[in-house]
Amino acid sequence: MMFLYSLKLLGSSWVKALKFFLYYVVIWGICVALLLPCFFEFKTLLSAGLADIGSSLGGVFTGGLGVGLHNCILAVADTFVKAIQTNVGLVVYGLLVLFILVPFLINIGKYAFCQMLYSYMTSKNKVGFFSALVKGLRRSVFFALFKTLFADLFIVLTLGCVYGLALVSDPTFVAHILPWALFASMVLLFTLHEVSILGWLPASIVFNCNAFLAWHKGFKAVKRHFWPTFGTTMLYFILFWALTLVFGIYCLVVLIPFVTIMLCFYNMVMFFFSQGMRFYYNENNILTPKKLEEVDKFSNAISLL
Repeated sequence: MMFLYSLKLLGSSWVKALKFFLYYVVIWGICVALLLPCFFEFKTLLSAGLADIGSSLGGVFTGGLGVGLHNCILAVADTFVKAIQTNVGLVVYGLLVLFILVPFLINIGKYAFCQMLYSYMTSKNKVGFFSALVKGLRRSVFFALFKTLFADLFIVLTLGCVYGLALVSDPTFVAHILPWALFASMVLLFTLHEVSILGWLPASIVFNCNAFLAWHKGFKAVKRHFWPTFGTTMLYFILFWALTLVFGIYCLVVLIPFVTIMLCFYNMVMFFFSQGMRFYYNENNILTPKKLEEVDKFSNAISLL
């Protein structure tokens, strides 16, 4: 049900989603510009690395998916080690841009986007993206900082898991088991990570509290409907990683921004459901979650006494 209402909310708020998408594109454009020194410095290494992993980027249609993935992971790791040996300072700079600056700025944008959704869902107020960005900047900066650091810990864990699977060199495992092992690992890890932070952002907006208290309130909200939330979140990532395996890494250019936007909608809908908060999911319809209906019925019964 939460998945369905997330799609309905997307349908009625696609203009807001488009504004956030444009912000997303601008941030990645800035990232590319900042990474140009790394590109020129490591151009030879990157060219050699891409030549080694190019055959594994096309998904199942290129054939030999397991072998391709295995070679891709080892080639990326080898390229990274050679880059460190060439210029460690520039590697550190590139990592800071990719894993600190870019997610930090995108999380600030997510905060503004969810503020727009909150205004629409509660009263159908139309708030501009830039206005929401400026208005919530003080809280969004601290939220984005802590969320970025939390996400980086998850990225380190994920990369360690992927590299560990790639170290298994048994031909049967590589050819037949590795793709499924990677698929299951990515789905489970991404689901657990997302569930652990799912209510964090809306709790900060709804309760106007600091990042630490917001995480506690957000996780408490998730626990109220844990298994439906866990199942719906897993569905998102099953679809995401299944499409990636089928069509290859190239499709991530489209999938990552789309999933990022969809998870913002899902995040808000899940939190409203868990809190029993009525919300508009389009211009003419308002949803009353079951929890609030039960509270209202109880209150009405008391008033009749």
